[in-house]
Amino acid sequence: MAGRVLVGRRLTAGAVAERYDAVVIGSGAGGLTTAVCLARQGRRVAVFEQHYTAGGYTHAYRRRGWEWDVGIHYVGQLAPREPVRVLSDYLTDGALRWAPVGDPCDEYRLGGETYAGPVGFDAYRAELTARFPAERPGIEALFALVGRCRAVLPALALGRLSGPVVRRLARLLRAAAVPPEAMRPAREVVEGLIGDERLRQAVLTRSALLLADSTANLPFFLLAVMFEHFRTGAWYPVGGSAAIARAMLDPIRAAGGEVFVRAPVARIELTGRRATGVRLADGARVRAPVVVSAAGAHHTYRTLLPTPAAPPPGPAPDRPDGGRLDGMRRGFPFVVLFLGLDGDPAELGLPRHNLLVTDGDCDAFFDGAGGRTSGCFVSFSCAKDPTWTARYPGRSTGEMLAYVHPELFAPFHGSRWHHRSPAYLALKAELTAHLLDQLHRHLPRTRGRVVHHELGTPLTAEHFTAWPGGSLYGLAKDVAAFGDGRRPGRADWLRPRTAIEGLYLSGQDCLAGGFLGAVTGGLLAAHEALDRGGRTRLWAGLLRQGIRPPTPDAGPRRGGP
Repeated sequence: MAGRVLVGRRLTAGAVAERYDAVVIGSGAGGLTTAVCLARQGRRVAVFEQHYTAGGYTHAYRRRGWEWDVGIHYVGQLAPREPVRVLSDYLTDGALRWAPVGDPCDEYRLGGETYAGPVGFDAYRAELTARFPAERPGIEALFALVGRCRAVLPALALGRLSGPVVRRLARLLRAAAVPPEAMRPAREVVEGLIGDERLRQAVLTRSALLLADSTANLPFFLLAVMFEHFRTGAWYPVGGSAAIARAMLDPIRAAGGEVFVRAPVARIELTGRRATGVRLADGARVRAPVVVSAAGAHHTYRTLLPTPAAPPPGPAPDRPDGGRLDGMRRGFPFVVLFLGLDGDPAELGLPRHNLLVTDGDCDAFFDGAGGRTSGCFVSFSCAKDPTWTARYPGRSTGEMLAYVHPELFAPFHGSRWHHRSPAYLALKAELTAHLLDQLHRHLPRTRGRVVHHELGTPLTAEHFTAWPGGSLYGLAKDVAAFGDGRRPGRADWLRPRTAIEGLYLSGQDCLAGGFLGAVTGGLLAAHEALDRGGRTRLWAGLLRQGIRPPTPDAGPRRGGP
């Protein structure tokens, strides 16, 4: 049902079995991907989610007659037989449908200048060359380098798997397909190719605002991943972002499993150095030979895993993560303003494409030279979902996301949700006013039409996700995490298969951030958790899905406001 946004079964007495084939902690895109992949190989899986609905950053919620998504604003690589489409159709039997956002899928408003982000490398290259004809050689070199980086993410993903054969293959692929520039800072590489600062900003802004970091920290290959991910366009789930988790329920239940909500896990149970199940917050113990944590590396190692009862004197090495998390940056936290508007999307002139707005320097905030917030990302899911106007006639919703420095909300840590101080509420009011000013400046037809708004903060995100600091992408995905090609990366140890037998990591901290990174991490975790026969069936099923006729798109591809 497209109208239902709450996903999962509430935890009640007697609802949970004492034993499953696998337990998954967290129901974001990564955790659900792992659960479905295991279920499709006949495993009975229990997914435990602390929130009141499943989906993680893909969930939706309703308030006072409006509906918002909280993290999915568009997804790429959903053209026929592209990898995300194949995986989506495999996970949901094609039940999850996607509507094309249109062309362009992004619009950049950078310090008074406007740029379109057209679909297709040829169109994008032509757009930039027409604006900056003197930079043609650099533009050509940039797109050539992006093309050479297409195999970098698969090579890095392969390198996160265990086993001597796959590790040897990963080394060979990395040596053959990872150019040296791929692991260098994106800003450094772009500055070496392009002289005009305005063009640099047009190229770098999407990476900074979508990946939540300075392009002086992000490796170039992630910029290339963004280009490649949206090369054939962008899509939005039909029926809203809650449709993603909803479509994954049936395969899990068909194998005898369930997705439980309001079901926080207190700790992972160990017998010696083997994970044997979980203990829920209500005291119930659930046994399973496979435990998958999709709750983030920090929460897994610092909260869910038991520490020695009487650890010897000494710092970090006595922790379950060996202290390696101490040397890793967290991603930037964020605020998101949820908007309820009087009027339908066409009447208000709300675009299907996203707006990325900065003052002309996408990195200033992240580098510590900007103000209290970064530039903002503006999205109107109501304009993207072809079912919206039938479900909510005469109403519109949107989201405005901006990043903040961790110290901005530090004074309020430890306070409880719905019981924050007046100073916290005053800060929220200031940030809300700032974002509303940006909204009305860039979309003047919204002035006087915003009849409801509420601001989510890093404390809100931390409350619902248990990710320390309320980061959008967990641990920072920077050059230090991946390594620069000469030195190993600080995140190299974060693999789906952990040092604890039977315990696996899924989701964004396994490899990369965002929806693509989460589902990739989920797939890698499933691969590691399965036996040889299960792995063979998993990849054979994906291969069969890739050669089937694809499910059709829903909704228009072009045109509209």
